[in-house]
Amino acid sequence: MFEWLMVLLGWGSVLLFVGVSAVKIFKLSRLPLNLRWEVYPSPHGPKERRRYGGSYMEETDWAQKPQTESFLLAELAEMGAEIFFLKRVRKHNPYGLWPFSMAMHWGTYLLMGWAGLLVVERIVGGVGQAVVLAYLVNSVGVAAFVLGAFGSLGLAVKRASHADLRLYTAPVDYFNLLFMAAIFVSGWLSWLADPALASHRAYVGGVLSFSPAALPVLTGLCFLLFELFLIYMPFSKLIHYFAKYFTIHLTLWEDSFRVKGSPVDEKVAAQLAYRVTWAGPHVAAGKTWLEQAQGEKK
Repeated sequence: MFEWLMVLLGWGSVLLFVGVSAVKIFKLSRLPLNLRWEVYPSPHGPKERRRYGGSYMEETDWAQKPQTESFLLAELAEMGAEIFFLKRVRKHNPYGLWPFSMAMHWGTYLLMGWAGLLVVERIVGGVGQAVVLAYLVNSVGVAAFVLGAFGSLGLAVKRASHADLRLYTAPVDYFNLLFMAAIFVSGWLSWLADPALASHRAYVGGVLSFSPAALPVLTGLCFLLFELFLIYMPFSKLIHYFAKYFTIHLTLWEDSFRVKGSPVDEKVAAQLAYRVTWAGPHVAAGKTWLEQAQGEKK
């Protein structure tokens, strides 16, 4: 019975992860426009302006000039530096979190890649690339377990032992770190018990072919925790794996000129017509946001 549950969980966790993530992305895309930060330097500008944080608004009559030049590659490079190297954590965080955060994130990336490699290896098994794939599976798996365990446990200890960090570390943050640590540690222990990862390959093969097989306890625990985490991720605050697009590209860097009659202009007009349902020293209930901005509270 447990073996069948693990097969169904293998498929279900992936489907839920993809499906719920897609729904969340759709819902985020339909939310009202966020307040733009317009933080410079922004990567979607000429290189000479990026050096000092300049904007196209420095030009004379900038509103009449079409902004036709694309800086998509520059934006992708900047996002990549943040996603894969945690550039801002290294530059701005004074608590020494960067090495642990890097290890945890790369452990997670490699864990996802390891699971994908196991699937690919099973599908193309028996062909000439099998030896290379087997080497990659073993190497990536071990690296994921070691880096992830070091990073997640290190972050949990750092946050618990530093007075400043404890102030803004919620219980759910410790839960997330320890949940991830449990995945990586169980994976590391399962590798120690089965250095060839034969039972891991057998499990993935059983999931793909709907033919459950008996699993060693540690291997089963590793995959059980990993699959539960896949289900948990899109429901948690860890959704920054896709929310970064909305918070960076559409909020942090967005500085495009609002053209009259454009979809964005229509959305702004609709949002300015929202009526305030609460009151405060600076806000009058019942007025629209446009009326709030145009006059003082009466």
